[in-house]
Amino acid sequence: MVAEGNLHTQATSRLILKALLAVAALLIGVSAVSFQAPEMLGREKTMTDFDAFYVAGTLALNGRAADAYSIETMLVSQQQITGTKSFMPWTYPPPFTLLVGGLALMPVGIAYLLFTSLSFIFYLLILRRIAGEYLPGVLVAIMPTVLLTLRTGQNGFLTGGLIGIFLLTFLNRRPAAGIPLGLMIIKPHLAAAIAVLTVVEKRWSIIAVAGGVVTAALLISTAVFGVAIWSAFMGGVRESGLFLAEGYYPLFRMTSLYAMGRSTGLSANLALALQGCGALLTIGLFLYLRQRNLPPRMLAATACVASLFISPYNYDYDLAILGVAIAFVLPDIIKMARPAEKLMLLALCWFVTGYGLAVNMALEAMAHGSKEKQFMLGEASETLSLTAPALVLLVGAAALLLTRTKVPIADEAEAVSNEQIIGILRA
Repeated sequence: MVAEGNLHTQATSRLILKALLAVAALLIGVSAVSFQAPEMLGREKTMTDFDAFYVAGTLALNGRAADAYSIETMLVSQQQITGTKSFMPWTYPPPFTLLVGGLALMPVGIAYLLFTSLSFIFYLLILRRIAGEYLPGVLVAIMPTVLLTLRTGQNGFLTGGLIGIFLLTFLNRRPAAGIPLGLMIIKPHLAAAIAVLTVVEKRWSIIAVAGGVVTAALLISTAVFGVAIWSAFMGGVRESGLFLAEGYYPLFRMTSLYAMGRSTGLSANLALALQGCGALLTIGLFLYLRQRNLPPRMLAATACVASLFISPYNYDYDLAILGVAIAFVLPDIIKMARPAEKLMLLALCWFVTGYGLAVNMALEAMAHGSKEKQFMLGEASETLSLTAPALVLLVGAAALLLTRTKVPIADEAEAVSNEQIIGILRA
């Protein structure tokens, strides 16, 4: 009972929350300087994910959005703007290119500071609404992903927050859930599970709103960039598929069954077949569990987890969605699991969310801090991708625990009120 009380206290500790937020604020500040003027920190410029956002946005501002989707022109632009010899392909849909075009109106450090701070605050507000006083415990569980996303300026907080607010509003049976669902056009492969959930639940009003949001996003981006942007986008997607098949991406940073298969020596076709089987199995299990009348919070957590097994092109920063799943079930795990089981789940969480980051740091150390990160990472291609099997183990262990204990997942008074949802949006 003492250990139980200690774990509950730690998972709800406001002191821990303040410490984590202080670290996050410091990291954002240092990273903003690193993006804008790394020499002030005694460093040389290295290209990071937000730099790719900024370069694509700069091209868009200059009327060259289509060039962001071409390997030749994007490579030259990235080298010219960042002064590095790295390369990151651009495969985001044009609506997201429109967003980063707005960010490119500012200096890169300010743009990073604004985007990362606002998306992180948005994500925290959603996690707080879901997990309540257990927010510190959720952040501790996914701390590697939080640190990685803060440092790189990636969009994991934005997509995680959108899925979280969709689920909150969906549980309320509000048509407004279609807004975040439609906004997931920026990364549609992560919205597959929640889209399936919406269809099988026959929430036609939500689908109508989502369709309206998607249509508006597509029309606006087409009006700004021209119809030709779509052929450029499809060309970029095809090139990205070839790069993925050749193993040119850092597979150890990826969280899919495909990445695991390729890193263990499977051909691209076999790895893709493995991914397809895994995706079909995931959707099948999700639909089966939905028919078993899971408590709403458990169904929401399952939808989050299912989203992580659909696409072969998932990265460790996308695991912010895992944080949303944890937020839905952590209160019950803390109350019902034994201390040793909680420690095991925490260790699995840290492995899942931190494996790619740890391997990347090790590779950089072996490269002796070279500022030139090659696109075709020979060492990275030979490094095992272990996140997917660890994620399966984590999900399975948590599911068995919650099933064994028959936890009555709380519905938070059946649903969150419409006024609370409006409060979230206004915050």
